[in-house]
Amino acid sequence: MKRETVKTLVLAFLIIVSLFFTWSIWTFQPTLDPIENMRYLENQPLTNEKREISEVVKPQQVFYHEGKNHYGADSRIDPIWTSMADWNLGETKNISKAYDREKLLAFIHGLDGQKKIELVFSQAVPAKTFQSILNWNSKEADGHSFDRVIMPITGVKTAKVYFISTNKNTVMEVKVKHDVIFQLAGKYFSDPQNEYPRYFDARANKDTILMLPQEKPVYYRYSYSTERYTGEEFKEALFNNPSYVTSGTDISKSIYTDGSRMMVVQSDQRQMSFSYTDTNVKRNAASAPNLSKAMEQSVEYLNSHGGWTDKYVFFSHNDNNEVSLRMVQNGLPVFASYEPPFVNTQIVQLWGKNDIIRYVHPTFGLKTPSNGEKVAIENGQQVLDMLKKSTGELSIGNVVRVFPAYELSRFSEDQNVVVNPAWYAETKSGTYHLIKDPSIVGGGSQDGLE
Repeated sequence: MKRETVKTLVLAFLIIVSLFFTWSIWTFQPTLDPIENMRYLENQPLTNEKREISEVVKPQQVFYHEGKNHYGADSRIDPIWTSMADWNLGETKNISKAYDREKLLAFIHGLDGQKKIELVFSQAVPAKTFQSILNWNSKEADGHSFDRVIMPITGVKTAKVYFISTNKNTVMEVKVKHDVIFQLAGKYFSDPQNEYPRYFDARANKDTILMLPQEKPVYYRYSYSTERYTGEEFKEALFNNPSYVTSGTDISKSIYTDGSRMMVVQSDQRQMSFSYTDTNVKRNAASAPNLSKAMEQSVEYLNSHGGWTDKYVFFSHNDNNEVSLRMVQNGLPVFASYEPPFVNTQIVQLWGKNDIIRYVHPTFGLKTPSNGEKVAIENGQQVLDMLKKSTGELSIGNVVRVFPAYELSRFSEDQNVVVNPAWYAETKSGTYHLIKDPSIVGGGSQDGLE
């Protein structure tokens, strides 16, 4: 073959290869999936815990009413709530007009003499949230929220459950396809006088009847060591690109930002707050989701970055649908001590249209407790007497309900804390207060038991 012919063939081959690579470059479409995945791979969750909404939204108290006798059965909260998820809830009817305030209070608290189980929620829960947990589909209940579930024990073929809002006097009657309530009562309330502490009803004001124990309730006082979550750990969990985050430290706080979001860790209050600095995102707060959606997003958000650093349950919300989840131990909500420095024992989330606007989280978790010490707190009559002596926000005319809880002590030098059982009250303003004897300096007393 002639040299000129070979050179022509080689040149033609190179031109074809060049055209092929040029075409490949022009038509190349890279996949963005690996880039997106890298973004999430950079995040390190605080924990590996994930929760279902049924574990976060649950009753706070359970009462059993029988012939105007009342019993506290908080130890049965979990099995009763779990059982309800398997029930078939059917036809729903709004019967609110059949109940004036007095008749409603009598029905809720068993003053009508009828046997019934009363589930008390810390604050109103939307119907859609109940429907996401229970087997209940009803358009009639849409737009309503309930803080009580009443289950009359009738022994009839078609039983009924009542979802009630004590604040708005709303009563929804829901049919249950089988008499599972009668079976539930037979399983857990066959001998209530020997199984549960007895309570009595006390009129607090025209809108409220309190359920209070006849004897002094006994709980355990525990000492806990604590686990600390650092600002760096929260940064790795919350920011999409932690490597782009800058930080600075003040006397009592550390500030982290990536330009559009800011995280502040306050060491004295042992809390982290995370918020958007972008004004466009802040404007979305005006179009926040409804409460049910906000509660659902709150659980999903905590699942996404392992925010379950302790036991937390849904506890309250405000008019802006800002959702609060409170720390619980041994079934009791935990409140921080009134003595400074004040620490935080609740997770707070405020959602906008598409993004979280504000997020507050404690920077500590309670670890395994030491051996508990039995403590008897005030009986119902003593609680009632203290409320009658109180003035201002805690005056008995403002009280909505009372309940036992834990008060978290100040942190010791070795970072240990003590949780002490005590009585708390919720008032009409939606705030919570430690009940103390106003005539005694330093408040009430607790009896240690051997």
